[in-house]
Amino acid sequence: MKDLTRVAMAMTIYRTWLTALTILWVVTAMSIIALMRAETLRVRRVEVMNSRGKTVAVLGVSPRDGGVLLLYDGNGSLRAAIGLTTKGDVAIDLNDGSGRPKVTIQVGNDGSVTMKGLKGR
Repeated sequence: MKDLTRVAMAMTIYRTWLTALTILWVVTAMSIIALMRAETLRVRRVEVMNSRGKTVAVLGVSPRDGGVLLLYDGNGSLRAAIGLTTKGDVAIDLNDGSGRPKVTIQVGNDGSVTMKGLKGR
């Protein structure tokens, strides 16, 4: 009799888990379908990771609420940044392999272009 009770309890637990997993699967599927049909996805930050789990790109919001795109190499060093300065100018920063700034290009609101660190070879 005890064995039958244990089997019945095991079956009840098994059915409960299957029901919970089925509900979770349906909710997940509906969420994915809703995201695929959405015209706009609103987030503050998107990170792209490589196969080793390292961040290689970030699209986000700067501290001044402007858009910024950051590109990292496989070692995690920041290599390029595109965004807005505190004055609202567009800036492109290019860094060497260790992440040190080497070239900065800024385009002002008035159309003026400023380049720093650009050396000919």
